[in-house]
Parts: sequence; structure tokens; C-alpha cells
Amino acid sequence: MQTLTTNRIPTREEREAYGDAARAIYENFRETLEEKHWGEYIVIHPGTGDYEIAVDDEEALERMRGKYPGVLFFSIRIGYRAVYHFGASGLSDGQRSRRSS
Repeated sequence: MQTLTTNRIPTREEREAYGDAARAIYENFRETLEEKHWGEYIVIHPGTGDYEIAVDDEEALERMRGKYPGVLFFSIRIGYRAVYHFGASGLSDGQRSRRSS
């Protein structure tokens, strides 16, 4: 996987491949992540597989920037289909009710 950097705007194909690689990394640990970190943020470096988790997405991003300056990352809100949303119900993938029991 090629690492994308901030020195140029990546093509659509590059962004899609980067996102696919990040989602694959997330899926490898999904069950554990959702059990321990529901609602927190994971920032993934698809090129290395490295990641940071924090309650605040900016905190996780800053930690990754400290390790990999100038690199583009991929953020996921753990247990949700989207990082940000409008509305009260959120975009949970439906697993939350199972987790509460």
C-alpha cells in the first residue's frame, strides 16, 4: 500500500484504495475495538497498519501526526458507519444494543 502524503492531492482511485486498506485493518480488530472502545475514534495509517485510538478524534490524529508527519490518515468512529453526523440517533451499525445487554 502506497502511503499518501500532504504534498499533493491524491486521485480518487488512490483515496478509495487508501480507504479500503484502512477499513480492512479496522475489520481485522472490529470485534475487540467495538467491545472496548465503542464511540471512540481510531485513526489509521493504511500504509503501515499503525493506528491510534482516543475519545477525541483530534487527539488520535495529533498522535499519528507526531509519528508520521506529512502523511494522510483515515479516521473511523468505532461502531459507527460515519465519523460525523447530524441528528440525535447517530449512524450506529446497530451493534450498540447488543453491547448494552
